[in-house]
Amino acid sequence: MRTAVSEGWLVFSLVLCGIGFMAGSVPLLAVGAMLFGTGAVARLWSRLSLEQVFYRRTLSERRVFVGESVLATLIIENRKILPVPWLQLLETLPRGMPTKARTQPGGGPGAHILERSTSLSANDKLEWPVTMTAQQRGYFRVGPTRLRSGDIFGFFEREEEVGRPVDGVVVYPYTYTMPELGLDSARPFGEARGGNRIFEDPSRVIGVRDYMPGDPMKRIDWYATARTGRMQSRLYEPSREQSVVIALNIPTFEQTWHGSDPVLLERGVSVAASIARWAAEGGAALGLVANGSFPDADRTIRIGAGRRPDRLNVVLEALAMITPFTTSNLGHDLEDAHHPLPAGATIVVVAAVMPVDLAASLRRLRGNGHYVAVVRTARGEWTADLGPIPVHDVVDAVEALEADQARAYSPEAAAVRFES
Repeated sequence: MRTAVSEGWLVFSLVLCGIGFMAGSVPLLAVGAMLFGTGAVARLWSRLSLEQVFYRRTLSERRVFVGESVLATLIIENRKILPVPWLQLLETLPRGMPTKARTQPGGGPGAHILERSTSLSANDKLEWPVTMTAQQRGYFRVGPTRLRSGDIFGFFEREEEVGRPVDGVVVYPYTYTMPELGLDSARPFGEARGGNRIFEDPSRVIGVRDYMPGDPMKRIDWYATARTGRMQSRLYEPSREQSVVIALNIPTFEQTWHGSDPVLLERGVSVAASIARWAAEGGAALGLVANGSFPDADRTIRIGAGRRPDRLNVVLEALAMITPFTTSNLGHDLEDAHHPLPAGATIVVVAAVMPVDLAASLRRLRGNGHYVAVVRTARGEWTADLGPIPVHDVVDAVEALEADQARAYSPEAAAVRFES
């Protein structure tokens, strides 16, 4: 790395010129003037070194699965007539997506720095391809980028952040088929799929009627009651839509201060993603609730049930962003009155632990007409009372699948793929 010359260097040349003038020494005066002129030119050149120098990066993909690669193309262009004698590019890459290029540790967690050095002539352009391989599920940031340059003598430097600050890459979690998890692909949770079940959807009010004995209190419309002077009950729009809401309980220990088990966390995310794929392929309206938050946000991960063509991608992307940190209680999230679940929805809870309060919430949801099933991803007995709610244990099946993945992505297997 070139070291910038301090302002004292210019002061020294001026002092030298002064001494030569006072002493009447022409050679000393000439040396001082030459040093001053050279320094002034170098300083001006360094100031102009990054002017009209443009940088951008392109990514071949922004959403990939584990094992796939992303080609990042780093493009730098000098659009002025003044050449850039030396240029250093410092690009921040995520450690979770390693590259074969040599890198150095970055300033922040989960980042490393790719360094490239070159020179640019007038109106010159260069491109550097960098291949990154997705080795784990997650949301990864590429950037920011810094450029460093200076004068031709190396006396002065200029450094600045350029281009788009950050590009994000989502690496989707593993997904399995229902038979791989030891579940029936047609009816994995034992409920009757399809059919002509009709539910009243409490999120779609179409009118009111006089109160009838047996109407639950939550059905009463108090504003209409006050207006008419008679007890009024809401009328809801009937719905036949089959909805599957996947609820992921992120904690892997009973007590949050015990930390998080990374194996159990990844297992839960993969199982939830697998169930999401099964539900979407079956044509169900798909939704997701997880007691974590999106990156750089503090809101609960919640995706309303829907049948849009991109719904599965949206759910997988949300699952890819899950971290060990929880922001809320899953039971409270499922019973949140501001975000009611679809009427008669199938709620599939994926959990390594089952807190007592979550079990109580699931029992209430079942009593309100929802079909509730639990998929257990960790060994050990649960003391919480789930009542008649079925529990499906996938631990043995998933552990065998995880062992196969570990062998497939071992360093030896990677070496074989590289040689082939």
